[in-house]
Amino acid sequence: MRITHAVIKLLLFAAACVAGGAQAKQLELRVAHLSTGAGSLQGVTILLDWPDGASSGSLRLRAASLDFPSISYRARDIDWQCPLARTKTQGWRCVGPVRANGSAGAPLAVVFSAAATEAELRIGDSRIAYQALAAAPDDSRIKLERVPVAWLKAYLASLWSEGSWPQGRLGGQIDVLTPAKGPFEVRTDLAIDSLNVETPTGWLAAAGLKGQLKINYRDLAGRQSLDTRLDLRGGEFLASNFYAQLPTTPVTIQVLGERQGTARWRLPLLRWSDPGVFDAQGAATLAADGAIADLDLDLSLGDLATARDRYLSGFLAPAGFPDLVLTGKVQAGLRLRAGQLDAAQGQFTAVNAIDSKARFTIAGVNGDLRWSAGEAPVASRFSWSSGALYGIGLGRAEFGFSSAKGELRLDAPVAMDVLEGRISLDHLRWQAPQGETGATFQFGVGMDKLDLASLSQRLGWPPFTGTIGGKIPSARYAASILTLDGGLEMDLFGGNIRLSDLVMERPLGIAPTLSADVALQDIDLEPMTKAFDFGSMTGRLDGRIDKLRLVDWSPVAFDAKLESDSSFKGKRRISQRAVKDISSVGGSGLVAGLQAKVLQFFDDFGYDRIGLGCKLKDNVCQMDGIGSAGDGYIIVAGAGVPRIQVVGFRRRVDWPTLVSRLKAATEGQAPVIQ
Repeated sequence: MRITHAVIKLLLFAAACVAGGAQAKQLELRVAHLSTGAGSLQGVTILLDWPDGASSGSLRLRAASLDFPSISYRARDIDWQCPLARTKTQGWRCVGPVRANGSAGAPLAVVFSAAATEAELRIGDSRIAYQALAAAPDDSRIKLERVPVAWLKAYLASLWSEGSWPQGRLGGQIDVLTPAKGPFEVRTDLAIDSLNVETPTGWLAAAGLKGQLKINYRDLAGRQSLDTRLDLRGGEFLASNFYAQLPTTPVTIQVLGERQGTARWRLPLLRWSDPGVFDAQGAATLAADGAIADLDLDLSLGDLATARDRYLSGFLAPAGFPDLVLTGKVQAGLRLRAGQLDAAQGQFTAVNAIDSKARFTIAGVNGDLRWSAGEAPVASRFSWSSGALYGIGLGRAEFGFSSAKGELRLDAPVAMDVLEGRISLDHLRWQAPQGETGATFQFGVGMDKLDLASLSQRLGWPPFTGTIGGKIPSARYAASILTLDGGLEMDLFGGNIRLSDLVMERPLGIAPTLSADVALQDIDLEPMTKAFDFGSMTGRLDGRIDKLRLVDWSPVAFDAKLESDSSFKGKRRISQRAVKDISSVGGSGLVAGLQAKVLQFFDDFGYDRIGLGCKLKDNVCQMDGIGSAGDGYIIVAGAGVPRIQVVGFRRRVDWPTLVSRLKAATEGQAPVIQ
């Protein structure tokens, strides 16, 4: 570099004066300011001491400051001392400690002549070497061996101001070209080992990177260009939600950048190549703050099974699917304008997705899906061959969509075979995120003659019989919350069950929650008690479960009251087994009105009313019945002869205890009355 050549000329002049015909034993040169196109020195003092008749002398160079903008290096209080001697080629060699910025001395060796200048600095097992030829005074080469990346942080910061490089080693060379006329260039070719990268906001980071880094920077009259290429073998990479666990096989990352003066950076080429697994190529424009303003990007995931672990975990894990099994191929495209998503599309080929927690499965997905923020509608269509939701099988389905103005809409209702019946997706609308508002979607679902026995088997319920039918006329999902505006109705046991004010949080995520109000009307007790193996009862049941709240599908709060229908005109009978089970659940174990021994002579009894209430809070149920009996509450009020009455005496019951009693009752483990 030119500043180095200027210093060398001063040293050569000084050496010639004292080692030639001149009689001086000491020579001191002072230069207030030395500047070239490559850099500058301030407050330079060169002191040369050459004893009369000696074959060597001593040299000391001091400078108040040193500035090399070409490699973004600055130092102060430079002090270098060394013995100066002639070389066999009529050059000069000087080796001695150099200090800067108050640091401890490090050995610096310089060999200079009219033909070339070479310098070498060693610290431990790290080495920096410099070479410049007099025949090419505008070209300089810096060689690095096992150099900590921290030594080059100023140079790297000049290429990327937001980057921080806390760890890693580099080896290779940096060529600096500083012609008086022509472009200023820095060409970097470095091997990297265990390199870590960070940014203050954390939007980009890397750890343990290994491979080759090539950076070519060029500046001509304010027109700058930057070509960065990384050929990596191993390490981790994070950019926002994109997290990559890089393989030991080659992965290439390349970014081309250019700008004029202080204009925004253009990135005409963005490329990521992991052959056969993940390939991306596109172009972008950066905003003044460095964020992406415009982007056109094409993606290809040729092997989803491998790409899931390497590249998709940063998206899947926060969504609640860290162990989602994926196979097949996907091609995708993204377009951003002014920092906002403008268009997106995906092409699916034989894609299968299996949730490790058995929440859902989708098999044989083929077709495309397109979304657009533009005015003109774009159409797309895809299908799956089969699927499952919480173990409930879904038949083949084909979906047609249109998209415009940021919405994706289902063209027509889609029906599929489910539980020997049919489920129809009546409508669906998805709205992309806008500003601070996340994505939302709305849908409506209809159910027709779903087999209750099949559903019970898949969900591990008692063996119910009958069918389920109903509608969810409108549901809305936003901010991980699913709200059913119209509620859900089911025809069950000859009656009706209605869920209203139904809200689910994280329905497919971690610890999902559900809130609802449940109303039961005209439920036939005979098939219901048979299904639950809860003895035998006839009559009808009404009730409510208000403010129901489930966390991870387990109840944590509700206010429930179940009571026999007083308007029912048919027979109202309750079996001995049912009496025992109700007594056990109510916590009484007491049957009033007859001695317990008499009960064994009767199979069933008449009743007037049956009712039981529970208000769950803080894992405790506040129990109630159809009336009071002293300190207790009446659960069963008998009718006719023999007349029975079941009374509960424990008003506060531990919820796990109550659950265990219910389980024991339905499994036929209630205490036997003798």
